[in-house]
Amino acid sequence: MLLLIQMRRFRRSQRGVLAIEIAVGMLMLVMVIAVMMDVLLLTWRFQVVSQTNEFVARTAQVQGGILSSTPTGFPGGEGGYVNSAEMASLIRDKFEKAGIEPGEYMVLVNGVDVGKGGSTGVIDYLQPIRTEIRIKYEWKFTSNLIPGAIENWLSSRRTALSEFKYRYDSWVGE
Repeated sequence: MLLLIQMRRFRRSQRGVLAIEIAVGMLMLVMVIAVMMDVLLLTWRFQVVSQTNEFVARTAQVQGGILSSTPTGFPGGEGGYVNSAEMASLIRDKFEKAGIEPGEYMVLVNGVDVGKGGSTGVIDYLQPIRTEIRIKYEWKFTSNLIPGAIENWLSSRRTALSEFKYRYDSWVGE
């Protein structure tokens, strides 16, 4: 009973508590909005990364890897083949439109960074192709409210099988 009386006296003597509660509530609202904006930006970036990874995996799958020059016997010749320099340029253009700088991403195909113009080498028919795109992201809005830069890596992975047969002379068939 004594505790209840003390609590009533404490509540009566506190003036301005409502103003403090409103201020704290507004700070929490700003924080929630900042986190929601960061999650929205992160979702958009992940969608761009996922679509780009799908494009890289499908291109490497159809071509049997990503080489620096068109292999002999490729259907469509030079016009139908995306070489490593063209692939790096396409990736850079897609990521620049999404606001991802060249130093903030890695595009790996079987461990080779094709985002910087690397060549995967020959990946023959039905051999696995593993693609991974990693980007660095920063919680831009939340970092303004919490001291320090909040950064992490976001990655998207795909696995495909090569569809292009380089040499038919030693091929037994399926």
